[in-house]
Amino acid sequence: MSIAQLPPGPTEAKFKQALKMGMGIFDYLEECHKKFGDAFTLNLSGMDPMVWVSDKEMVKDFFNLKPDQIDQSSLPIPIDAGDDAVGFVNGKYHADTRKVMVPPFVGKELTNRAETMHEIITRHINKMLVGDQYDMPRLIGDITLDIITYTLLHEKDGERFNRYHHLMLDWIQASTNDSMFLIGTLYGPSKFRNMLHKKYRERGVNGKTGSPIDRVMPWNKSINLKVELAAMIRNDIRQIRANPDTDYSGVLAGFALSRWDSGELIDEEKVISEVIAVLTGGHETSAATGGWYMLWLMKKPHIYKRMREEVLLSIEDKGHFDPLAICENKYLNACLNEAQRLTPSAVGTMRHLVGDTKIGSLTLPGSTNVLASAYLRQRDKRVWGDDALEFRPERWLAEGFRPGPFDFFPFGGGRRACIGANQAKQQLRILFAEFARRVEFDSIYSENNKWPGQQQVSGQTEPKGGVPVTITKVRPFDFCANKNMEQLEAS
Repeated sequence: MSIAQLPPGPTEAKFKQALKMGMGIFDYLEECHKKFGDAFTLNLSGMDPMVWVSDKEMVKDFFNLKPDQIDQSSLPIPIDAGDDAVGFVNGKYHADTRKVMVPPFVGKELTNRAETMHEIITRHINKMLVGDQYDMPRLIGDITLDIITYTLLHEKDGERFNRYHHLMLDWIQASTNDSMFLIGTLYGPSKFRNMLHKKYRERGVNGKTGSPIDRVMPWNKSINLKVELAAMIRNDIRQIRANPDTDYSGVLAGFALSRWDSGELIDEEKVISEVIAVLTGGHETSAATGGWYMLWLMKKPHIYKRMREEVLLSIEDKGHFDPLAICENKYLNACLNEAQRLTPSAVGTMRHLVGDTKIGSLTLPGSTNVLASAYLRQRDKRVWGDDALEFRPERWLAEGFRPGPFDFFPFGGGRRACIGANQAKQQLRILFAEFARRVEFDSIYSENNKWPGQQQVSGQTEPKGGVPVTITKVRPFDFCANKNMEQLEAS
């Protein structure tokens, strides 16, 4: 094996690199790629070196890394979902965890949620009035938080539903604000996460109170909200386990009653970690993705119009809005794929190397964070053609077109691909189909070349400052129910 070494990268101060990553990651990746090519190293405060790769062979080797070559507990992520969450565990423990967590988010369990997803989306749209103003990522975040809360509890409303919804939202906001980002960057993201988790354990599990200093620090609210959220989950776990013969529904109950291959119930804290991870990932990914998606559609009104026409054709064919049929609509899927290709909410997927490792033509040293860059790879003209930077859904409809797993990977890939990818795609397909059918929007970003910057929220890249929109038209729920296509177009 060649001598391990890091590829070149910017030499500016670590803190400056971290700020550029946090406050404009698309722009910074493009700047570094233009200067250094398909592999470059960033050095950020409190972190091991971060090597970004976008060459196909490098990406392939990245996704084929073996479990004993990586240590995900060392990932530089500052949010304390829990040390036992699937994203931070390794080896057989990781594989066993996925066996428990994957089934509720694929197959029949997922398809059975489609109607309820549509019902929740409809409930939100029915409240909209012409002139109402929204921030699109937060609007989508609210809708998808309702969906993931339903997924966990098998409840669509009520006191318990509202407690989970609001407490989770408060915890996310307290854990991902600018102050927490700055502190995490200066302290070191993984060290900061470990510190937060230790203090959570002291308060929530061992019953200790925070020190006088902790009580005035910016992280105090985040810790206290997690203690409260975990206590609510822990109480539900104990009630479920005390009555195991009850006909429970929902992912939380499924996790609470799951057992390892040995027959032992999964530890309470493990269940809590996974529930919080699901709640976090279950809506923030969609909020960020949806924000960028709506930007593209507002800039391309002819595409939004065609989406609406495709939905109306589906309704004409089925006789009603069938959410599962909508999820199979080729043009709608092409539009979502194209938005995720150009503006993925997760710009890269990361592994922490434990020893010298060959990645393509590189040999990287241990204790390196290596990232396969979805953002750069999915814009590569060598893969996507000279129009790679254009939003053109039609490319996905061309005969024989099928990008490989090392060319398009907005949800990661390999053994550690995102568990909730299918749920995220299903809810966004239904949501944007109903937006296209029923709602018209206007924005400062409509039909122009103006773009917001980028900001990090819960590990996702969102439009900086949000995507402000104004409702200009809301069609009724039963729109097109008993009309022919000529009448539909006139509407």
